[in-house]
Amino acid sequence: MIFPKRITKEAAKQWLAKRNKDFTAIFVSGSNIHPNPLMYKYYFWIYSMESKEESAAEIFNKKEHRLSISQFDKEFKRLMDNKISFAYVNIKLHRKGSIFNYEKLKKEYPDIEFAPAFDDDLDEMNSEGFK
Repeated sequence: MIFPKRITKEAAKQWLAKRNKDFTAIFVSGSNIHPNPLMYKYYFWIYSMESKEESAAEIFNKKEHRLSISQFDKEFKRLMDNKISFAYVNIKLHRKGSIFNYEKLKKEYPDIEFAPAFDDDLDEMNSEGFK
């Protein structure tokens, strides 16, 4: 696994130069997207060569930098289209109002965060029906 503290613009420049490349996109960690958008909500974080922060550790998993799936889709496309190197991570949260045993999950994982039910989620829907 690549550790976020090691993901810096300088490290990316060295990696690109060593491989004689001008662009890279790296998925660092997270979950594949479940096909049913009613079950889970996904949040993403992107650290790019445009980021003002020195390393991905300053962005990844910080609420102020998290993107909904629709925001992520737009930024991912923009970065890819413009060949701006980046790394990203995601997490998935169990949605309220779904099939999960929330009491059991809360007991097993006291710090668990649940996402709003799909119909209560105010985030924009992406082209694949996820919020």
